[in-house]
Amino acid sequence: MRVLKWTGLAVLALFLALVLFVAFGLNALKGPITKRVSEATGRELLIEGDIRAVWSWVHPRFRVEGISFGNADWGRAEHLFKAQAAEASVSFLPLLAGRVVIPDLHLERPEVSLEQTAEGRKNWILKEDPGPQQESRVFIRRLTLDDGLLEYVDAGRAIDLSADLSTDDTGINFLALGTYNSEAFRAAGHAGHVLSLRDEASPFPLKGEARIGATTLKLDGSITGIVGLKQIDTQLELSGRSLEDLYGIVNVALPSTKPYTTRGRLVRKDELIAYENFTGKIGESDIAGTIQVETGGERPFMKGQLRTKVLNLADLGVLVGTDQPREDGVLPDAPFNPERWGSVDADVGIAAGTIKRPEQLPIENLSTRIQMRSRVLTLNPLEFGVAGGKLVGPVRLDGTGDTIRADVKMRIQGLQLGKLFPTIEQNQGSVGNLNGVIELKGTGNSVGRMLGSANGAIGAYMDGGKISRFMMELVALDLWDAARVKLKGDEPIEIRCALADFGVKDGMASANAFVFDTSSVLVEGAGTVNLKNEAMDLKLNPKPKDSSIASLNTPLFVTGTFSDPKVAPEWGKLTLKGIGAIVMGVINPVLAVLPLFKEGKGEDSNCAALIANSTAGSGKPAKR
Repeated sequence: MRVLKWTGLAVLALFLALVLFVAFGLNALKGPITKRVSEATGRELLIEGDIRAVWSWVHPRFRVEGISFGNADWGRAEHLFKAQAAEASVSFLPLLAGRVVIPDLHLERPEVSLEQTAEGRKNWILKEDPGPQQESRVFIRRLTLDDGLLEYVDAGRAIDLSADLSTDDTGINFLALGTYNSEAFRAAGHAGHVLSLRDEASPFPLKGEARIGATTLKLDGSITGIVGLKQIDTQLELSGRSLEDLYGIVNVALPSTKPYTTRGRLVRKDELIAYENFTGKIGESDIAGTIQVETGGERPFMKGQLRTKVLNLADLGVLVGTDQPREDGVLPDAPFNPERWGSVDADVGIAAGTIKRPEQLPIENLSTRIQMRSRVLTLNPLEFGVAGGKLVGPVRLDGTGDTIRADVKMRIQGLQLGKLFPTIEQNQGSVGNLNGVIELKGTGNSVGRMLGSANGAIGAYMDGGKISRFMMELVALDLWDAARVKLKGDEPIEIRCALADFGVKDGMASANAFVFDTSSVLVEGAGTVNLKNEAMDLKLNPKPKDSSIASLNTPLFVTGTFSDPKVAPEWGKLTLKGIGAIVMGVINPVLAVLPLFKEGKGEDSNCAALIANSTAGSGKPAKR
């Protein structure tokens, strides 16, 4: 019945059109067409020129001149669409089924103005409440145009673009200028023939390049379902000043980096977007891997695996803010932006091989798993090699509030003394493994502020080893023995125990214990390190284990700041040997490193014995 109904209506319409054409010509259709469209859409359709037939061997073909279609009453442009002329062919048989199939549509000097308000109103939506969506009965197979102009404005995203369009035998050429997210925008390229905007099956070839602010991209591939971008398969080259700048383009928070360039395959299928097998560089560091983003949830979910063969540690400085140190210090103080963390969830692994670093910083490799869940960022585990050993443990940054809450629990495992200070020649023959723990909690939106508010403990110890005798005689200011060693030749001496344990409260690190015990010299110390202003106030008391008359046997003071440390003896008391020495009769039994001794040599530990002896006369147990 429906087929008969549409067939009857089509035949009747064609009969009426034929009668009107014979009596008055096709221009007689202008009034009924413009009135019907205007009433149906609520926008005024004008046809100021002629409607006439154009000779065609296959399909009936018509030309309409001087067309314009009204804009929304709130739009800035006068028309949503206008064209000097439109010429189209129409398939006859689909009309019998109530479908309008246009095999070819050509527009001369068309102008299209698309606008969207900050509240999301779109001028191409003809009715605010259109009711149930119905399948379109108009199908355009091929669209060509001459000297076209497309304008697009999105007030909510600060987008204002104007594109010049034209077609040739191979497709459409475009050149677009304007602003995107308030950044200067330019794009140029070539695409395939413009097919029906509702075509969900045919790939749409696209090749071009664009620049948005300092970000440049090049595309060479295809898009299927051009309205919703349902499928994308294209080679992508991407470069820019910082990955952070992509937030304004894709609305996904990425870290601040040094200038970068990447190249890979960009693929989208429905709600999954992948940047596959890409390679590139960030600063001087190479980078490769695959990143996928699932867009179907409450927020995008990013997952993937990144790897780098050679990582320049200086390139990581931007990630933690070390490219913007304090004016009066060295701790990074560039702020993080936790407000953007809510734009994405993530689970991304990173593995680095060789690391380029300053000679005095003995970091060897790096691996971590970065997870973001509801503005809570964790690096678990974060592991990097240092001086033949490693630091490993979780780092948690809670960005759910205005101020980030940080929690760090890392173990120091097997750092080799001989590699710990690679620029000191006398230290090259030193032997011994340094172990310990870093447990800190703090608040702040930069690394410097987190440390400046931190509470917790930092402890490290070395239970046995060897070190240069010459270095220890210098520490003791034993001038005679230092000169004798220099003349005779240096030799290693036994390290019985080295222990540094600090309690941290409100950014102030206070020494619970500081001991460096060798067969030649015992060094005891105390004092504080202020993580807020980086000021140091430490006192080291060397005690030679021989009776050299040339030993000045006076405390050493470490003062100044991290950027300008000062080490000097207590000159005013050089003649009063032993006066003012630090007497560590009791080592604080609540030490962060005490549990670690049990994992090592236990009762055979030199450090455990030293602590037991120190606390024996105090009546305090040497246990936590």
